[in-house]
Amino acid sequence: MAVTPGSVSALPAAGMPADMKVFTKRNALLGALVAPAARKRIERKLNRLAGRRQTPRRRLLIGAGALSGLAFAVGAFVARRSSPADTQVA
Repeated sequence: MAVTPGSVSALPAAGMPADMKVFTKRNALLGALVAPAARKRIERKLNRLAGRRQTPRRRLLIGAGALSGLAFAVGAFVARRSSPADTQVA
């Protein structure tokens, strides 16, 4: 196969061998998906060993609880204010 000046090269792009198999691409994709999860797991283990604990879930639950308590209090206040004066809200 002759490559003339100005023509598109018939050679594969650098870093992509012509005989690259499907399983190689699959393994690269699998590695790209697994690497971040493995990194997070290792970071959590190291933080546990160092005595630092990450508690984003706990903070989220505390915030959600506080927000729901506030919403309940505002709802009760509004219900009480909107009812007639001589009736009692259960």
